[in-house]
Amino acid sequence: MRRLFSSLLLAAAVALSAAPSQAEDAPATIRFGDVGFGFGTPFGVGLQAIADAKGFIADEFKGTPTKIEFTYFTGTGPAINEALSNGQLDFASYGAVPNIIGKANGLDTVILASYGGTAIFGAARPDLDIKSIADLKGKKVAIQKATIIHWGLITALKNAGLSEKDVTIVDLKNADQLAAIAAKSVDAVFGADFLLPLEDKGVAKIFYKSSDAGVGGEGFGAFLATDTFRKAYPEATQKVVTGFVKAAQWLADDKNRDEAYQIWSRAGTPIEVLRKSNAGSPLGQKYNPRLDDFFVARYQSGIAFDREQKLIRRDIDLKTWVDRSFIDNAVASLKLQALWPDRSAAGSLEN
Repeated sequence: MRRLFSSLLLAAAVALSAAPSQAEDAPATIRFGDVGFGFGTPFGVGLQAIADAKGFIADEFKGTPTKIEFTYFTGTGPAINEALSNGQLDFASYGAVPNIIGKANGLDTVILASYGGTAIFGAARPDLDIKSIADLKGKKVAIQKATIIHWGLITALKNAGLSEKDVTIVDLKNADQLAAIAAKSVDAVFGADFLLPLEDKGVAKIFYKSSDAGVGGEGFGAFLATDTFRKAYPEATQKVVTGFVKAAQWLADDKNRDEAYQIWSRAGTPIEVLRKSNAGSPLGQKYNPRLDDFFVARYQSGIAFDREQKLIRRDIDLKTWVDRSFIDNAVASLKLQALWPDRSAAGSLEN
């Protein structure tokens, strides 16, 4: 009898070891980081802010003990890189230039989705005859270096037949840029839509908008996770990306446009400025989350830019950095292939 009992225990142990493992444990907390703007409590102006405000990601975890936390960093990309390095974030959404720098310096990240486009503007002193990028030759231009805005200026100069040597770049943070052009200590400023109110105040005139340069003119970035989290919690990662895609789907519906502006205005940007910044841009396409050939081509240009500017010392293998499986699963399960067809490297629709 003892031998039989022992044999039964052994058989049970073998069966249990061969059985598939149970579903993963839900993480206690999932921490998200984004670029923050505004005064008081900062807020975001992109897809992740929509997902936060509308609860798209939180809804994916209803009925579980998992808590969702969002932090908006006024220190922009470098602050997010530091938080990732210190293990304070599981997911982050920010511009390509700083997250490429982070990856090149060893950050344990993987790209899960595109965060969409960033409108870039050029503003010039009203007393100067600057009407185009070509007119910047010999001028002093303020930007914040090592940002997607920096990429935008250099790309615009190249497209106009100029190089970085044709202008004098002054590295200033956003608030200092506004003070500099008001004091006429620089001739022009490159930045996001925070520059638009300068025109209404007569402090500067807008002479450049990235969307006028075509599909490849706007800034870009990604929604990333730590590879540690992705490997430990693949089911939770899929839920997060599905919620992120639902936010993009909601934003693509034009009837939600005004509500989106109200959400983004929490960052301190007036709704009128947000309307002006996004005029003529279908939000569904601007905030396309797909990791298609167009996204890859843009990131390759970002890596090349970081190398040229000596912001990184080595190349990055996009094939191992980008994981399309989660975004493709989300798009397929929600039947959104027609909303976001594949794009070629040049940005044209392929199907």
